[in-house]
Amino acid sequence: MKHHVVLFQPYLRKHIVNFGKYLKGFEFVVQKPTSGNFYKTQLPASYEKEIHRIKTSRINKLRRFFGLLNVRIKFDAEADMFFTYGCMLLTNKPYCVYIENGVALYNYDTKIAAHPLAQLLFSFLVRRKNLKKLIFMSAAGQKSFFATVPYSEETRTVIEQKSIQIYPLIEKKNVLTKKDTGLLKLLFAGIFYMKGGIELAHAFTRIRERYDNVLLTIVTPLSAIKESDIEMMRNIPGLTLTDANLNENQMNELYQSHDIFMLPTFRDGFGLVLVEAISWGMPIICTDQYATIEAAIHDYNALVYPNHPLKDYDTKTYQLLGKYYNPKDFYTDLFRLQKENALKPIEDFLYISIEAFLLDPKLLEKYSRNSLELYNTKFHQDIISERIESVFLEAVEK
Repeated sequence: MKHHVVLFQPYLRKHIVNFGKYLKGFEFVVQKPTSGNFYKTQLPASYEKEIHRIKTSRINKLRRFFGLLNVRIKFDAEADMFFTYGCMLLTNKPYCVYIENGVALYNYDTKIAAHPLAQLLFSFLVRRKNLKKLIFMSAAGQKSFFATVPYSEETRTVIEQKSIQIYPLIEKKNVLTKKDTGLLKLLFAGIFYMKGGIELAHAFTRIRERYDNVLLTIVTPLSAIKESDIEMMRNIPGLTLTDANLNENQMNELYQSHDIFMLPTFRDGFGLVLVEAISWGMPIICTDQYATIEAAIHDYNALVYPNHPLKDYDTKTYQLLGKYYNPKDFYTDLFRLQKENALKPIEDFLYISIEAFLLDPKLLEKYSRNSLELYNTKFHQDIISERIESVFLEAVEK
């Protein structure tokens, strides 16, 4: 009989639920399933609301004032254990926590993470025997967890004993050999300005002036783009603009039919789309942003821009700085840098990188092969599932 692992949070994305698909001794009980759309999180309501967004809700203010980290009280007689995303528990059952970055348990807020009461509460909860493992989504996330909050030596020792890093489970794809059409097809998916969409559009405009055998598909919430930029992109030859309301099958068709995945991102905690892309054998052109280089290795399966100017963390220690907690502050700096032409080097990098694949078709084959190799050795569903199974077995047996 399989152990029941209860997932009760309403906002769990597919890569969390995927952990339960291949387990032998455990069965996930998902109490609040998410929708089947590709973008699971709430899409921006409008361009104006997105760029002026400030996290000033009453709950956020109370969290900051009292130093409230993410904690729930949860009891379930039928559960053998709980599995949570970025949330500690007061419970009578064993549980494991999946953590995206160094302040995920503190509502992604460095101000809460710096609060003495929040640190005290975490130090109390992490010592409780019910908490079996802190599972970090990435090596960057694990590193930033220790670098961002000044835990005592005793607490750090407990954290180290209970910590492990396991990547999200992105399922293996049936990758088909692509027909040589003479075209190079690029794919971008993400929040447009935040993920470097306008820099990509400008670089693509330039590349099309010299090469007419390159195409670009941009999948993004159109509601969060200025009308003038939408009109500009509609008039770029070879560019297809698609609203981000696609389901999983539709996104898979795009991955399968395109050659290179583009993500010149300025804000990312992990970059799940990169693992999706390499599972399809796609080379990557992206920026070095937090954990992106764990799936996109420069000069192996990717071309990576090394040091964009909007990093909100210490590049050596991965300490999270919290400067862009409010999206408004991020967009203010982003648009200022764009106006000052300070992001032109990223456009140039994208142009040069795309051109490299156009000039050397063998590069595409080589990087594609390396992407599949990286997925198979680091992110394969069997590897990830085996690691999760081992953690859960340890949790229920203690």
